[in-house]
Amino acid sequence: MPRNYYCDFCQCTFPDNTTNRRNHNKGTSHVNNRKLHYDWYKDPSEFLQEQLSKPPCRNFISLRNCEFGLLCKFCHITLDPSTGQPIYPPELIQWFQLQQQELNSLSIKKVQNKTRYRLPAGWKVKDLPLSLKPPPSKHGYDWNDLGTWN
Repeated sequence: MPRNYYCDFCQCTFPDNTTNRRNHNKGTSHVNNRKLHYDWYKDPSEFLQEQLSKPPCRNFISLRNCEFGLLCKFCHITLDPSTGQPIYPPELIQWFQLQQQELNSLSIKKVQNKTRYRLPAGWKVKDLPLSLKPPPSKHGYDWNDLGTWN
């Protein structure tokens, strides 16, 4: 029975052999899904700079619509003629909003998961084995994201 390969980027399964995998990895849909996945983890300012460095999209300028969206090889950001301020396309605004929601949900989870650890009664930090002692504060550890010892 042949083994199947599952692609995390495309969320699809196909028979696993070198030919199928090579064809899938070179396919347009896989390349686009992979790019979207890794773009999601970019800093928004870096992503915006990358978008601005592209040449303008003729379809988006003339029709105010482009079928490729964020995957377009060209820039969809236009400048307002009167103020010179950038006008962002809806797909880019939506991308920024999703990024902000993700950051907000992560910060809320960090606050909710912050717990304070206590040693059992009668135990002292100086009596713990080295592997259980908290690192000394003089080494520059960030204590904001960790539980604290009492």
